[in-house]
Amino acid sequence: MKMHVPAKISKIIGVSGWKGKYAQLRRKYRKFSALFRSKSYASPDELFFSVEDLPPLGKEYWFLHFSAPPEKSQVILTLGRSAEAVRVNSSPLEGVMEKGGKGSIRCAAVGWLYSGSKRVLMDSHADVTIQKGRKESALEAKGRDSRVEVRGTYPNFDVSFSKGGTEIFAAKAFAPKSGLPYEMLYILDNPLVPKLSTVLVNYYFDFKGALYGKPITGKAYLQKVIAVMPLAPWNWVRINFASGAVIDFFTGKPFGDKSEVRFAGNAYFEHEGRRVKLDGRLLLSSCMDGESRIWLLTGKNLFLSMRTYSLQPFVMKQRTVFRYDEYLVKVTDFAYREGGNEHSLTTLGGGTGIVEEASGYLL
Repeated sequence: MKMHVPAKISKIIGVSGWKGKYAQLRRKYRKFSALFRSKSYASPDELFFSVEDLPPLGKEYWFLHFSAPPEKSQVILTLGRSAEAVRVNSSPLEGVMEKGGKGSIRCAAVGWLYSGSKRVLMDSHADVTIQKGRKESALEAKGRDSRVEVRGTYPNFDVSFSKGGTEIFAAKAFAPKSGLPYEMLYILDNPLVPKLSTVLVNYYFDFKGALYGKPITGKAYLQKVIAVMPLAPWNWVRINFASGAVIDFFTGKPFGDKSEVRFAGNAYFEHEGRRVKLDGRLLLSSCMDGESRIWLLTGKNLFLSMRTYSLQPFVMKQRTVFRYDEYLVKVTDFAYREGGNEHSLTTLGGGTGIVEEASGYLL
């Protein structure tokens, strides 16, 4: 089968050397792929509260997202590391060889929130410590003057963010009354580089807590991903409505925005405990830039308009440059027809959430 080489990758590696490089990678990961395929996790906690021995091209990250629709308040944390050295924003990390403090690993860390205005809690690196126990497991990330903790066992977690010794956000996360509580996904083959793999866990929680000492309730999304593959462009949209309904959409763009090649992942509407797959090809588009950006997600019987109100950028550099931006958005208009049911902001209440946009490549 003839292989098309993306222009940005071929420019870095060289077209003449690409076939040899690709064959070398396949040989190198054949044994690891077999091990990765046979590995299983007895519970979602076992995957979430774990630190893996990453092979070349290996990446590991945690993602925490709290939103409180119809209010704009949101709290986000991303922790990540890779097998190779990488610079994330202004923080250089020496790959898996770099250790943190005693018993910890060093991760790139970006934590921020919006509560009337944007505030960045972490934008550097953090020393991450994992503790496993029967009654309680814990993940702790310590930055220069900030700290994040996740403690508990499924389905009850306690989460806290502090800065300069002051607790900024604290929440109790618990299983929702309806809807999927969690999912573990094993993605054993991917269309960009066969034989490489990904495993991940997604937790879907309700939460109650306090932000700057004021009560806050809403939806929490916690994720852990272990991947052995290059990073390529994608978009992800996750919107929570005041009624508890959710829109989730993911699309991979391995050859960038100019190519029509897309690899779809989750695309669903969840309402009153029932998850419905969205029909037809969905199209995500936007206009304007930065915090003025407006997003449209459209498809068969679906129209979703979102306006950005805050933005946090990430830039990751190795031999290549990979940009990952998190946009906080508020739903300005929504319409979805499913069978004989019609849904709108009138029936679901206000919606807020996140749009991710990734571009470039991280090999």
